[in-house]
Amino acid sequence: MSRTQALHKLMIVIGLLFILLVTLQTHAEPLHHKMLVEVYPGLKMLKAQDTLTFPKGSPRKVSFLLHKDLRISVTSTDDSLVLLHPASNDEPYVEYGLQLGTQDNKVSVSFYGVIYDPILNDDSTGLISPEGATLFGSTYWYPFFLDTQKSFDVTVQTPADWRSLVQGQIVSTEVQNSLRTSRFVEIYPQQEIYLVAGPFHNYEVDMKNGKKVQVLLRKEDPALAQHFLTLVPDYIEHYSETISPYPYSSFTVVENFWETGYGMPSFTLLGPTVIRLPFILNSSLPHEVLHNWWGNSVFVDYEKGNWCEGLTSYMADYWQQEKIANDRGYRLNALIGYSDFVTANPSNDFPVREFRGRHNSSSQAIGYGKSMMFFHMLEFRFGKETFKQALQDFYTQNLFQKVSFIEIQKSFEKVTNQNLEGFFSQWLDRKGAPQIELTDVKVMKWLDGSFSTTYVLSQLQEGPYELSIPVVWKLESGEEIRQLARLTEKSQIYSIVSRSRPVKISVDSDYHVFRNLYLEERPATLSSILGNPSVHFYFDPTHAGAESFAQTWAKNLSGKSSFHTVTDSLTLASNGALVLIGDKEVFSSFMKTQLQEQSFSLNDKTMTIEGQEFKLDETSSVLVTRLKSNPQQTVVWVRWSKDNNPIEWAGRLTHYGSFGTLVFKGRPVVFKGTWPVLQSPLQRSL
Repeated sequence: MSRTQALHKLMIVIGLLFILLVTLQTHAEPLHHKMLVEVYPGLKMLKAQDTLTFPKGSPRKVSFLLHKDLRISVTSTDDSLVLLHPASNDEPYVEYGLQLGTQDNKVSVSFYGVIYDPILNDDSTGLISPEGATLFGSTYWYPFFLDTQKSFDVTVQTPADWRSLVQGQIVSTEVQNSLRTSRFVEIYPQQEIYLVAGPFHNYEVDMKNGKKVQVLLRKEDPALAQHFLTLVPDYIEHYSETISPYPYSSFTVVENFWETGYGMPSFTLLGPTVIRLPFILNSSLPHEVLHNWWGNSVFVDYEKGNWCEGLTSYMADYWQQEKIANDRGYRLNALIGYSDFVTANPSNDFPVREFRGRHNSSSQAIGYGKSMMFFHMLEFRFGKETFKQALQDFYTQNLFQKVSFIEIQKSFEKVTNQNLEGFFSQWLDRKGAPQIELTDVKVMKWLDGSFSTTYVLSQLQEGPYELSIPVVWKLESGEEIRQLARLTEKSQIYSIVSRSRPVKISVDSDYHVFRNLYLEERPATLSSILGNPSVHFYFDPTHAGAESFAQTWAKNLSGKSSFHTVTDSLTLASNGALVLIGDKEVFSSFMKTQLQEQSFSLNDKTMTIEGQEFKLDETSSVLVTRLKSNPQQTVVWVRWSKDNNPIEWAGRLTHYGSFGTLVFKGRPVVFKGTWPVLQSPLQRSL
């Protein structure tokens, strides 16, 4: 390590210690656990000793939760324990009451027992098994005191061929005879303590700032590990510069033995399929790394709204799309998701501040999509540097605290010196979205040769928003003029003066404003089928797999499904979404007429999309468009080759909701996109 690197590392340590000192001086001291945990995989059990040190001034009578199958006793002489509530059928825990003695604030307990919640539909509250051990706070595998922050010193003993991980600094690990003993220390306040262990293969690298990056895989795979070891340091460095130095001593990518996609303090727990998905490296991975700042060191006060997922999506998923110049497309997809799953089903709507967690497509459209757009509008309004400064202030002021949108507002008001109550309230406390209308565009030529153009912007929804709307003018000279129209009333008149004649006006054509889309300005995508309240399936019952495909897909839809058999003619329902299944001639002929204005051609052997030719007998495809006779209806044509199982394929297609054109060769997707939008009510040629 060079002298410069050593100085850099020292300054980071000093900075983090300063932040921690301020935090501990201004907030309650955490409860401290000093634990020795022995894991017995074959018996599916653990055995532990825990010395708890309570903060000064703590009540002498407290209660905690513990896994219902663990037996616990007090080993300190001056303290006592009583069972308060046994476990019910719906609860995995029991509640105990603890009476602290008069001598000190320390209590020692020992506990042991089996923890095994079987994995059903890739879900478990936690378990120990010969395949591995995965224990969450919600497993209640240690005395869990509600609404209490914890620090800890945990030593874990496992079989020698196992490795364990607890968030926090890895102090030591050693193998002696048949046991591996590892010690983990965390001085920062935590909301939960996690423990993961298993027969892992370990790969690691030290960053130049002294942080350690690890990958724990269940099978040897140096190439896969190297992908993570290369990218994670870059993500940590990026967010350290953007927000604040990384708050933990390491970051570990852990392969779980069932399908998960979780982000914990200092590590992410990914299932065996998830961890090998190629897009994980540039989507979920930066998202989970960033959660160490948002969610795992500045905590979420869920009772006042989950701000964390929208901000993390904006600074991770959106950032990745911004790097490849697809930020406009990402914003459009957020608006499409809201239109399909919320606007189309108003009963699903709720204010952003009421979002707690994702449990279906509509909650995701609000808690991730609308919230992400809220943060984008903040950055668009104040600029990247001010946005960055406000978030740095938010982070340092709220480190290891449970906070809400209120604290975010305070930081932005502090940095911008503006009252942002109206902005925050309209986007966080109102349901719905504004609908913008462009009318009365008039061009007048003056005697001096200049042009004066006026136009009207209106809001169609009930109750106006305060909006800053980008407007782009294209002039006859080839020049562009950009305006930012501030719309605060129901309807307002705007004007520009130019030396060259305007030939086109485009209002928010890059989707910087969270708003309801016009049907004409959004491409048809699979999500408009998946979120539609009524879906009609059409298929030939003699076509192998067609009916099974329809039944499988119908199970993933939120709306009502209807099934129609087709022979030689096609009669379509006058409402709802339409799904054509299979290679029938009547389907292909119909789609050729629907897509004749797009870059698309089809014959008996090949399909050509935007200049790319695909052989029909080698590929499976999905084409989505709007019905020419009724653009309110979406129609999708799905067909497959012998290389795709229609039932399995139907399940996979639900993950491609943002696309309107898909081609697969076997399992891999070889083409994906959407048909270009050919017109919009918010654009006018003059």
